[in-house]
Order: sequence, then C-alpha cells, then structure tokens
Amino acid sequence: MEDDLWAGEMRLCSVAGVEVLLLRTDDGDICALQSNCPHQEHPLSNGEFDGTILTCAAHLWEFDAFSGHSVNPDDAELAQYPVKVHDGNVLVSVEGIKPKHSHA
Repeated sequence: MEDDLWAGEMRLCSVAGVEVLLLRTDDGDICALQSNCPHQEHPLSNGEFDGTILTCAAHLWEFDAFSGHSVNPDDAELAQYPVKVHDGNVLVSVEGIKPKHSHA
C-alpha cells in the first residue's frame, strides 16, 4: 500500500519473482530499482537512503533514486521499474527489465 511507505524509506519486495527495492523520495514519489548493487551485487537494502540518494553499504557507491544513475562513481546505473499507484496500491512492472551490472 502507498501509505505504508513513508518519505525517505525503502522497502525490499518481490514482484513476479524479482526482488525490487521500493523507495519513497522526499518529494513523495515512489521509485522502484533493482535490489542489488551493480558493482558486486550487494543488497542495496542494507545501505542508506536519504530521500534522494541511495548508498550501497559495501563500497559506498551512490545512486540517484529518481534516475537510477550513479553519482559516485559516475559510470554505473541501476535498472528502474515502472511504478503506478492505483487506489492506494503500488503497482510495479518488471517485465522485460534486466538488472544492470558494472565494473568490479
């Protein structure tokens, strides 16, 4: 449910067998990103989210929650999944979207 995710929070969920990290930005937007860091596949849910930037706990890689693009380093990316809110339910589509990988 949309109301279960507060601004600045993140939650790991499963959509059609795919682990997805839901984030609610400081602006109230809900984003859905791949759940593992593209660097060495550490779970991003173990990291920190400040409402805008998602930081991987393993090596402190930072990602913009809105775009999925890395901030530091600047050459990586997270897969984004389309999100739609309908009647208070958060609907995420994972069809045809593969997690991204990056240099090690």
